[in-house]
Amino acid sequence: MNDRWPARRKQDGQVLALFAIFLVVLIGATAITVDFGSWLKTRRDYQNVADAAALAGGGFLSRPIDNTKRTLARRAAWDSFNSQLGLGLSAGQLDGLDDTNTAAGSPSVFNGYRLWVSTPPIGAGAKYGGIFSGTADRYLFAWVEKDNPSFFSQVFGQGDRVVSAWATAGVFASQFAVITLRKNGQAGPSNATDINLSGTNTILQVANGDVGGNWGMKLNSGSNLYLTGDSDVYLDDYVSCGNSCWSANQVSSGSPSFTLKAPLDLPDFVDDPAYPLPSVLSGVPVSGGTSAVPQAFGTDLGPPSSAVGNVTITKGAISGTGCTATSPRIGPGWYHDINVSGCVVLDPLRNYSDPNDANNDGDFGMTDVPASQQAGIFYVTGTLNVNNNAAVVGDGVSIVIRKSSNQPGMVVNGNGVVDVNTGASDMVKGFPPNLKKAAFQSNGTYSYTFNTLTNLWGYSANNSDTSAVGVAVYVVTPAQMGDNTSDANTDMVQINAGAALSWQGVLYAPRDNIVLSGQPLHDAIGQFISWTVKLAGGTTVIQTYDGPGESAPRLVEPRIGQ
Repeated sequence: MNDRWPARRKQDGQVLALFAIFLVVLIGATAITVDFGSWLKTRRDYQNVADAAALAGGGFLSRPIDNTKRTLARRAAWDSFNSQLGLGLSAGQLDGLDDTNTAAGSPSVFNGYRLWVSTPPIGAGAKYGGIFSGTADRYLFAWVEKDNPSFFSQVFGQGDRVVSAWATAGVFASQFAVITLRKNGQAGPSNATDINLSGTNTILQVANGDVGGNWGMKLNSGSNLYLTGDSDVYLDDYVSCGNSCWSANQVSSGSPSFTLKAPLDLPDFVDDPAYPLPSVLSGVPVSGGTSAVPQAFGTDLGPPSSAVGNVTITKGAISGTGCTATSPRIGPGWYHDINVSGCVVLDPLRNYSDPNDANNDGDFGMTDVPASQQAGIFYVTGTLNVNNNAAVVGDGVSIVIRKSSNQPGMVVNGNGVVDVNTGASDMVKGFPPNLKKAAFQSNGTYSYTFNTLTNLWGYSANNSDTSAVGVAVYVVTPAQMGDNTSDANTDMVQINAGAALSWQGVLYAPRDNIVLSGQPLHDAIGQFISWTVKLAGGTTVIQTYDGPGESAPRLVEPRIGQ
């Protein structure tokens, strides 16, 4: 019986050893749970502090950038640090901090926090790990770090842990006169980049706004991009690559100074602004089982499925740069094909049953647009075909193009012109003057209201209101047609050699590969939004931005995954 006790004493020793091992594991797990959890939570708190400081300062970095704005930006960031971290800094101390960038090796230390503020971010030197280091970059960098104590981790010889976070923010360029949306790897034309200037003496001149491309730019030999005033070009693939892309001397301010302008790195992809379709009133045309399309009915031209859904304009030769008082005219409505061989006026407020004035009475079969019809909306499900030496002009109108297949929705041939919302029809007999804003706006509102007392539509757009830009040409996207192919792209707008497409407002074709082959009369005001764009023909295309100012500041670094 006594022989059993030694075995028990041996077992007691094993339990003690196992308990010691388990205790080490338990303390280690506790250290991970408590200490590392505490550091992770502190890291998240510091990131929120850095984000807020960068955003507070970034809002001051609007164009044109100067030292005064940079000083105000730094002061706002320091004010944010002071209030969030409870630093207790006086106004005098803050005045000294906002004068210069924080040097990499000399952080400002308050209450144990080591802080850096720099704009542009080059001042932070080795501390700054981002890409916006150009002297002209309009971004602010903020860094916060502090030694945080360990508790259970001290058992394993771990001391205090440095916890840090940083952020970069600025006023992301949003005054884009030209936007191309395709990204690298997405479907599109064979050219490797989205902005393509082809042919000697082909020039894209952008005024009062920027150019943004989600996948680079190609300027063939002899072509140029002129960025006048404070305009810039932002590219996702922005490195010059000679003959295969562009050379530095091809991007400048243009005449007379020809100051070179370096393309800038796009801080983040330009998003599709997703301008809405005009709202649906009633009697929506159905195609492919979907009714999510605008309807503008009430004309005598019939539905697109019938032969009457096509209208051919053969009368009214071009006089000078526009139509004459006796030129044919058509009203808003739902058309299939519109084939123009003369000059046609798009009237936003009246319908016409005799567009060509076959009986020569000057009436054209005119009737007022009823309340049940959208004023100013010309909805084309086939092709708007403008033949050689023909013209389509209209003010206060929006052309909506929808195709169920990848075929041209708007074709403008040699010396043909489509000119909308620029005053081209002001002098036409009976046409309401000065309708410079398109029928519907980028925020979904309308330029027209219906007066129930007179039973007439009236033009009510405020042309000075830039918060809602008029949408002059709207190319319906494949997704809106029930095609959910993510890389679906179209070729619905084709402007051939010697032709012109001019507008005031927005040309919105977010999935369309637009080719402008010679634009002698192109001088657009507003935005040009497409999937890709190619300019050719050796002419100058002028695009002037007219829209809202720059957006609120946004974070550009760290990005997801950094």
